[in-house]
Amino acid sequence: MLSKVKGYKKEYLINDLLSGITVAALSIPVAMGYAQIAGLQPIYGLYVSVLPVIVYALFASSPQLIFGVDSSSAAIAGSLVVAVGLTAGSAEALTFISTIALFTGLFMMVFAVMKLGKLTVYVSDPVMSGAIFGISTSVMLSQIPKILGISSEGSELRETITAIITQFSQINKTALVVGGVSIAFILIGKKFSTKIPFPIIVLIMATISSSLLKLDDYGVKVVGEIPQGLPPINVPQIFSGGKLPYAILGGLLSAIVLMTDSLLTSKSFANKNGYQLQENKELFAFGASNVMSAFSGVLPTSASVSRTAANEQFKGKTQLVSLIAAGIITLVLLFFSSLLFYMPQPALSGIVFSALFGVLSAELQTLKRVTKRSQKEGIIWGVSMLVVLLFGILVGIIVGVILSFILIIVTKSANSSAFLGKIPDETDSYFYDIKRNPLAKSVTGTLIYRYSNSLFFTNIDEFTLEIKREIQPETKKIIVDAHAISSIDTTAADKLKEFLQELTKDGIDYYFASTIGDFRDAVKKKGLTAEINEQHIVKNIEDALTK
Repeated sequence: MLSKVKGYKKEYLINDLLSGITVAALSIPVAMGYAQIAGLQPIYGLYVSVLPVIVYALFASSPQLIFGVDSSSAAIAGSLVVAVGLTAGSAEALTFISTIALFTGLFMMVFAVMKLGKLTVYVSDPVMSGAIFGISTSVMLSQIPKILGISSEGSELRETITAIITQFSQINKTALVVGGVSIAFILIGKKFSTKIPFPIIVLIMATISSSLLKLDDYGVKVVGEIPQGLPPINVPQIFSGGKLPYAILGGLLSAIVLMTDSLLTSKSFANKNGYQLQENKELFAFGASNVMSAFSGVLPTSASVSRTAANEQFKGKTQLVSLIAAGIITLVLLFFSSLLFYMPQPALSGIVFSALFGVLSAELQTLKRVTKRSQKEGIIWGVSMLVVLLFGILVGIIVGVILSFILIIVTKSANSSAFLGKIPDETDSYFYDIKRNPLAKSVTGTLIYRYSNSLFFTNIDEFTLEIKREIQPETKKIIVDAHAISSIDTTAADKLKEFLQELTKDGIDYYFASTIGDFRDAVKKKGLTAEINEQHIVKNIEDALTK
């Protein structure tokens, strides 16, 4: 932090101040709403926007990422509470959530010490984007009963739909008007200007209107009493009993998802604005923020795309923006929390509902991009999204991580292979894919096979079968262009050995051309030196043809 203070430039101050005020204005209503998604009182959204945010700012390597409570972290915490059978908002649920925050932070800090920041590359964009879309959609739908003025026992899709159907006749028209106007005001307002903090305008206008018109007399729920003062700092009370393993597992899952989401967000803004990110330092900052959140007795924290985008728009330069925002929210907690008593719940839900429109739009753009690139990845996006929607976020997180690793295996297993030939009468040394170039012809008595992947247990059968299918009675020589084969696993080595021994038995010579050092190292380590020795390794295809 000292280096940050020393390197601070005076010309940054105005932009940082404006950005800090804007981020605070956006954070207050949205954080209150996100706290309710987790089944907590709105005050906890403000608590998590102070000390955890300050701790992140002190350790962060990103100069502009805004950290705090977000839809993903709130939805994960709330879903875990429901999954283990606790009552949302109860003292047990609060202890359980703060325990999740503690283990989320500890796991993140362990990941940072182990330098696992780069593990985010193993959670694919389609999986992450689909899960975030599902989470955001689930959160948006969970706000509909509150906007309609009806009650809902849970936040999952089936519970929301059931509540709307069974209580349709009980819809509170006043609540619907308040929520609908709030959503329309924010969304239409953003069309005209993205620099005006419309959510805070809605919060102020809705609260004043509710107080003057006594909307609670019309059945509209209001936020009610909000405690005044700073969040209490206590040693985290570890959730005891049989559900502790669920809290630890929840912390691990939360750490994986929030780490990935937050690092991808942080990297995205770093790439866009041309500065370097220290991944593991950033990950440690995420963890420290979550541990502090547990000491504050509140829910996990993660990166906020919308507030970081607002910070970027107002040209905030440093983490002083986060400190200013946290300071403003501290003043609200100390002196102005009582003014939020009449904040109508439908307006608060409308603010959350509106905030997620931008998230959905961004993830749909990701879907469009990945589907254009690969239909398979588009399907994975859809599966990830549907699992979250239909079976809840806890199952969705697990399935999403599994899908990521399945995608890695499928990608690793996929290969680009071809049988090569020469164009008659050409004197150059080029070899062409026979299927792609109709002028290219096979070399008499020789198979030239190019394989563009390493050899694993998942693709070795395909490697050997492709060659076997092309072997003819006149085939006397097989040349493998091995320039892209960098590794061989144990299973592949055993099967490759059997295959090469068969070729020798059948009187067919074989050569590996254009090999790299890693391939030759793998041959030695996997015990293939008898089958692939110096006489089988050649400089290039031309050399193999002369043997």
